[in-house]
Amino acid sequence: MSGVSRRQLLGGAAVAGAVGLFGARAVAGPEKAARIVVYDSRRAASRSFAGQFVGVQQIDLAGEHSRNWAGVRAIRRSGAMSGPVAGLTGWNDYVAARTWLEDRGLRLRSERRDATHDLIAWTMA
Repeated sequence: MSGVSRRQLLGGAAVAGAVGLFGARAVAGPEKAARIVVYDSRRAASRSFAGQFVGVQQIDLAGEHSRNWAGVRAIRRSGAMSGPVAGLTGWNDYVAARTWLEDRGLRLRSERRDATHDLIAWTMA
């Protein structure tokens, strides 16, 4: 059986429809300038969000939990792992990522709730 549920499939279709209707830039907002993207591949809308960032470092939270957030903890305000960070994650993952990133000198730039998919879109720099 596939690892994608009917709910995830419908959520991805809704995001694709919104992107088609409003354009990717309108859906993604200011996060398009991000150099690092944090997403959760277990959520269709989050996967779709990450797919908009070609050539950008991506951190999948599906694997981060088992590695004690190593990818997120490696992000720095300056240096090789630096730059604006954008994410579309669940609330708990958002709070954890925000805590780690604030400890490393990044500050919240935007936060927006996606009530349709129960996700938080956020940007830190």
